[in-house]
Amino acid sequence: MTLVDQLKLYIPKFLTQKKTIVLFFALVLFFCAFFVIVYRPIGLFIPHGVLYPLNYRFYSLVLVLLGLVVFSVSRWLLYIMKKRVEMNLGAYFIWIGVEFLVLIITISIVAWYLNEDGNVTFFTLVGRVVFDIVALLTMPYIVTVLVFLLQQKRIEIASLTNLLSENTANVPDDSRDGVVQFYDKGDRLVFVTKRSNVLYIEAADNYTVIHYISGDKEDTIVLHNSLKNIAETFSSQGMVRCHRGFLVNLENVKYLRKEKDGLVLEIAYCDRLIPVSKTYAEEVVKQFAK
Repeated sequence: MTLVDQLKLYIPKFLTQKKTIVLFFALVLFFCAFFVIVYRPIGLFIPHGVLYPLNYRFYSLVLVLLGLVVFSVSRWLLYIMKKRVEMNLGAYFIWIGVEFLVLIITISIVAWYLNEDGNVTFFTLVGRVVFDIVALLTMPYIVTVLVFLLQQKRIEIASLTNLLSENTANVPDDSRDGVVQFYDKGDRLVFVTKRSNVLYIEAADNYTVIHYISGDKEDTIVLHNSLKNIAETFSSQGMVRCHRGFLVNLENVKYLRKEKDGLVLEIAYCDRLIPVSKTYAEEVVKQFAK
């Protein structure tokens, strides 16, 4: 998979979940406290005069709170946007880059106003602020990525455990009590769940995004396989192709209705509206009416 292909993938829900944002926020607070106490206040050049001995702690508090406000507003807007529209990894990284830039500019301006050394240029101060912010945020981002990778491994382990518990290895496909198995292009088993857990499957170039129920919430997993292959595999198990980019599980369709742009399906649990193209409309209506 090329870098361009990876950037076109939809971002994992984990990155915009509330618990992930709270985790990152807590890590930033911890490292800010550690950084300021053990190292030095952010961007501060001269620890004397107005900022010495106690006021430089107030200076640090102002900059930290300012950074947290910028971060909080950015992640809140990202959370709201992600609920309304899908976002790929490329757009997500652009968002984080803009967030980082705004953070640097905002803190640099305030630090420039509070610093007392007239011999220090603004760009020198910006360089110090950039270094300090990178030092502060590196570890929280590393921990967040590690937690994400651990979560993905847990999903894979849970899927394989589910497969073993169902004891489906030697049972014909049609009698497997609603268990569906998803393989990648190399015929490697990637994901196993009950058919009733699958909401819909979405095309993403040479990949597909499986939307399914985990507990009582919607979750996703990316599969290196085409939607066409998956549709052919599960055509007899209630999975219906309704659009060139979507395959739906009719078991989790709340209703079918006609709008000005054509037919749409509303999916249970996530309330997502999936379009039905004219090519597949007749078959979808036929299967839905059964």
